[in-house]
Amino acid sequence: MPRFCIFALMKRFVLIGLCFVAVLFMACDPYPRESERMEAALKQADSVYREGENDTALFIPGLEKASSYFADKKQYGKAALAALYNGYAEKDYDKAEAMESFKKAEQYGKIVQDSLTMARAQYQMGKLLYDEGRKEDALLSFKVSYGHFGNRIIERAFVENSLSVMYIMLNQFDSAEFHLQNSLLDAQKCHSTKLELKAWNNLAVLYQLQGNYDKSIDCLRNALRQDNLDEEETVKILLNLSNTFLVKGEVDSTALYLRRLEEIDSDGKIKNDTKLSAYGALLRFAEKQGDETAALRYREKHENILYDVMKQRQEQSVYRIQKQYDYEALQNALNRKIANRQRIIVIVGGLLLLLTIALAVSQHRVAVKTKQEAEAKERALFYIQQYYDTLSKEGKTMQKVAVVMENKGDSILLEELSKTVFGKKDPWDAIEEVFFKLHPEKRQNMDRLYPDLTELERRDYILSYFDVSRQDESLLLDISIHTIDKLRQKTKEKTLK
Repeated sequence: MPRFCIFALMKRFVLIGLCFVAVLFMACDPYPRESERMEAALKQADSVYREGENDTALFIPGLEKASSYFADKKQYGKAALAALYNGYAEKDYDKAEAMESFKKAEQYGKIVQDSLTMARAQYQMGKLLYDEGRKEDALLSFKVSYGHFGNRIIERAFVENSLSVMYIMLNQFDSAEFHLQNSLLDAQKCHSTKLELKAWNNLAVLYQLQGNYDKSIDCLRNALRQDNLDEEETVKILLNLSNTFLVKGEVDSTALYLRRLEEIDSDGKIKNDTKLSAYGALLRFAEKQGDETAALRYREKHENILYDVMKQRQEQSVYRIQKQYDYEALQNALNRKIANRQRIIVIVGGLLLLLTIALAVSQHRVAVKTKQEAEAKERALFYIQQYYDTLSKEGKTMQKVAVVMENKGDSILLEELSKTVFGKKDPWDAIEEVFFKLHPEKRQNMDRLYPDLTELERRDYILSYFDVSRQDESLLLDISIHTIDKLRQKTKEKTLK
């Protein structure tokens, strides 16, 4: 039988198997009705986000479709909540989808006159617009949100704080101070330390921008006097104080607060992002003061924490992706609702699925083998071509060398020889390129493992892999042999730590 006929038959069996498996899953679905799935998604989201946004990173199956489903059913109250909750879930991962969800929440909330949902959606849209740098649009969203929050003092205070930030960015300092003072009063009424700290910090920024450093420092000291400050909040305030004194030109006070910053023992309670800012400030100050020893120590800590931050963000992203496809826990909780039905369908379906898998595996093996053969041919042609190119270049080089040897002192011929060997590249760039081709693992690790190598040490390190003599290296680097010995020792000490 021709190969294409076999493939056509295999594809037909695969399609039949997939259709049958789809019917099987529909038959065994613990939620046979879509309404139950959407209700379950909304209920789960409501248990997480009922009081507003939070830092919970949770993927809720079906939530992204729930809003449209309830809207189609004219259940606009549920549609508004589902859209709002989906926006909360996506705002740190897919900002475009989050913005679309918040717009739907505001639209459906308006239909049912749900002012709280509208206010929260507008506030979140303002934050997203702020992240995009659209200050005027963000300011408008915050204003609309403020009007909808009504008597919810604590949330209204958060909006006023955001409004003040926008007015500061727009250089409307009087409006910014007005809203910050209101936010501060509301925070004190509600006994919200978190919000009061935000207000004091933003007032300090406002006064610093106006050149009123004494008022700025007073605000930060008021923030530092708050009860029950944790180490995270204390570090942020000390950072702002040291920065304000530095801008003011009081180096001693700057050093005092930076020392306090360094003395805090976090015991893992301070976030890595905050630690990164702290050691960044300490590093900049040490460099400015010319304290190379301290600067080196702070730089090492700063780079270690930066690596941890990047690793943590990557792990969070991987965790989120994993959760999107991990329904095992949910399925285990819902297996009790699966009825003992379709037994015969399951058995027949299993047999058909095994047949489908066998045919698919067979087809896959044929495809893999064909692909491997094509890749092998392609690699062979590539290496043959590369071999001939190398021989050709070697021949041209030998020819040029012979001509130069017969015409010593001719600079034009020497230049032609250099072009033949190095092309348009700088000789050192060409040497580095060959080095990285021979040792590809060094390209990524070299700067990370040996960041303090000077340019001469870096070149010496590369030449060490080519077994270059002291005499030749002296000529290449244009330094004496005595200096070469010192250079090699210094490079060895740095690379063998």
